[in-house]
Amino acid sequence: MRNSILSLPVILLLGGSALYAGWRSDVAAHLDNGSYAEAGTILISGYQGMEAIDKPEASALLAYIFHKQEDAVSEGRWLLEFFEGQQSANTDFTFLGIDNESQVTAFVNGWRQKFPRLTGAYLITRRDDSFLAPPSTLTLGLDLPLEVYFKLSDETGPLQGGLLHPGLNFIPLDAGRMFDASGVHVYTLDLKSGNIRLRKELALEVRLSVESASGEGPKPMDLEYKLTVFVGGREVATSRKTGRDKEPLALNIPPANMVANPLFKPPNSDDPFDPANRGASILDAINVAAGLIKDLFKSKDRPYQSPLEKKMTVTYSYFQGSSEGGGEKRASAAVILSPRPSRLL
Repeated sequence: MRNSILSLPVILLLGGSALYAGWRSDVAAHLDNGSYAEAGTILISGYQGMEAIDKPEASALLAYIFHKQEDAVSEGRWLLEFFEGQQSANTDFTFLGIDNESQVTAFVNGWRQKFPRLTGAYLITRRDDSFLAPPSTLTLGLDLPLEVYFKLSDETGPLQGGLLHPGLNFIPLDAGRMFDASGVHVYTLDLKSGNIRLRKELALEVRLSVESASGEGPKPMDLEYKLTVFVGGREVATSRKTGRDKEPLALNIPPANMVANPLFKPPNSDDPFDPANRGASILDAINVAAGLIKDLFKSKDRPYQSPLEKKMTVTYSYFQGSSEGGGEKRASAAVILSPRPSRLL
């Protein structure tokens, strides 16, 4: 009796799977007969219980069925489910009759070329970037498969608009007083292609923490790096970077021995080199020069690594003064990007 009771859920699960396993042949038969309403009823009633691998074909078929029934609202809803919910996954309609297969495939491929959608939204940062203060600007990266018009707004109204191109697009966001306190800042992104308009909300959450930096070791130093490239005595490029040293320098340097020089130490001798007593070995100098030249022409090719990174969460660490005069404080601000589900307008 116990074994029979335990096996009941298994039987129910198997029965449920078998119920949806044959939907392809049933839908194909109804479409061959032009019975679009019956085919749609089968798909809608069984959609929630389908395996994930079945849902791309099912959602695309539902959009096609409502298109044939001239129900534009339901067609758009299932197109959104296909392109966003199912990530416009690859589809296989070979289980349909030849005529229906070609029509459904042409319908889906046509929408792939014009349905406005994002394939990714990110925060764009530079590798190894450091900050003396909270960033005044954040860079939003929007990845798209096709060209669309856009409008970006916040609670105050429209901020930017224009044309986004296929691939990764960069949109600067004024951080303003975003880092004054923890909170969520919501941006509204409208996308338009043809007569289809899509709205997506992008939430930026800031989690701010501040702790006292007093009583610690040496404070970080403000550093400035400048790199200048010359070709033929002419300056062709220059780059300047400022930042705060993450690990302050605190070294006990021993007194320098101005006499000892192991580079030009006489062979087979433990005596330090003293330029006042003997000269440098010509052979040693030639060997050193040859080694430097060899190292200069050594292949140093490395795989290209973009200086930019795409992230969903970025943490900024910096020092800030206290408004109460309590000394310098260490601040950490985590910025988390959370895209919300889209809807048709």
